[in-house]
Amino acid sequence: MGDEQEIMVRLHQIHKTFGSNEVLNGIDLEVKKGEVLAIIGPSGSGKSTTLRCMNRLEEVDSGSIEIEGEFLAEENGEGVTEYADSKTSRRLLAHMGMVFQQFNLFPHMTVMQNLLEAPIHVKKQSADEVLPLAEELLRKVGLYDKRDSYPSRLSGGQQQRVAIARALAMDPDIMLFDEPTSALDPELTGEVLKTMRELAEDHMTMVVVTHEMAFAREVAHHVIFMADGGIIEEGAPDKLFSDPEEERTKAFLQNML
Repeated sequence: MGDEQEIMVRLHQIHKTFGSNEVLNGIDLEVKKGEVLAIIGPSGSGKSTTLRCMNRLEEVDSGSIEIEGEFLAEENGEGVTEYADSKTSRRLLAHMGMVFQQFNLFPHMTVMQNLLEAPIHVKKQSADEVLPLAEELLRKVGLYDKRDSYPSRLSGGQQQRVAIARALAMDPDIMLFDEPTSALDPELTGEVLKTMRELAEDHMTMVVVTHEMAFAREVAHHVIFMADGGIIEEGAPDKLFSDPEEERTKAFLQNML
């Protein structure tokens, strides 16, 4: 396959400033179909902002974003970045599911209602259409028996697995994970990572911002190390973890491993 592999997300020369603070200074990256891309780096390096720019939770100042070969944002002739119209944006963004640090489940809805909510209201599907998929997803994350429970009755790890199932219920092509285990106790982290490993084995295209180095090393196909709003080094996990070229990468990994 090699170069023929479809590019699912492409960021080109992404710049983003908050006030006078440049948080992204020219990010270039590609995510191929079926690939797991892990983004690692110290706090404040721009990892989460990069992810949030992919699905327009943050708007970029300059640069271009392509989703499955179509522009979500591109530079016009004057070098100004313009976003696609709202209809196109919505269609492209529907290709992506997102899982956050905080689980963001609807507290007043059962687990099953949490899964049904978006497909019914956003995709205008009927409950009968969505239910079989929702049940299958809850089995997949090992929580079918909790379908009628409320989020407050679940552990953090269970809530995060429901949040993953909820994102998958929209049938996305790409899953974005923003430090999905950082709010969890260590003993609950494993169950969430296991669910993510299984998704990777199913060839789901995934972009994962994480501080779980073992996960990045074992599951990712490609790893990007970010610091100070830029990509310092990237490559295959074996190479990046065992033989990094940049001093910044070495120092970071020595702290983490």
